[in-house]
Amino acid sequence: MLSSPAPAEDEAALTLATGEFPPYVGERLPQGGVTSKIVREAFAAAGLATPKIVFLPWKRGYSEAELNRYAATFPYARDAAREKQFLYSDPLHQDHFSYFARKDDADALAGRWRNKRLCLPLGWTTAYTDADIRKYQLRLERPPALENCLKMLGSNQVDLVSCNDFVAGYAIRQLYGPRSPFVAAEIGKQQTSGLFLIISRQRPNAEQLMQKFNQGLAALRRSGRYQQLLLPDGEASPGQ
Repeated sequence: MLSSPAPAEDEAALTLATGEFPPYVGERLPQGGVTSKIVREAFAAAGLATPKIVFLPWKRGYSEAELNRYAATFPYARDAAREKQFLYSDPLHQDHFSYFARKDDADALAGRWRNKRLCLPLGWTTAYTDADIRKYQLRLERPPALENCLKMLGSNQVDLVSCNDFVAGYAIRQLYGPRSPFVAAEIGKQQTSGLFLIISRQRPNAEQLMQKFNQGLAALRRSGRYQQLLLPDGEASPGQ
């Protein structure tokens, strides 16, 4: 008995990897978060099968996507080292990032950062902080998750947390409610933080798949559907 031919990629559901980065992505969020919804619908708008999305620790998801065990992973910021291994999509989101400090820490808020302690979760890029780490000789702490960083900031175990504003605002509200003990420092407020879907350069059809995904994403924007998808339950739009 002859075996059936393998389905073409636009007929077969692909598996994508992501992690915990609420409200953009999260296993317990409705439909996996706003970015998961955008990615699924961009695939559909491109005529591709709806992908399966799995939630993994960031380092594992990244390394397995790099080896082409997953068709893509998201959402990732640009990083020179990553760009050697991955193709980047058009932006899924464009946001600002800030350094967050305790409201009562006058030195941190004023930019007197020499030898301060900076928290950045394990697996997150340091591309937005490398220059300041060198300039101020910051001591970097790398716990597993943003929640850890914020709790360490609140208990004076670190002095600064670097994060995308939209994600930080969501996480702070989850931990502390409407009265945040933190505020964004003046330094770094104008830096933008793009987030992207990335596909390993090891994937044989990486460029064709990325082209189709970008076409689907562009179709969502033209139709106005993208703006609708940005709104998670009970949250405001991140402003793109």
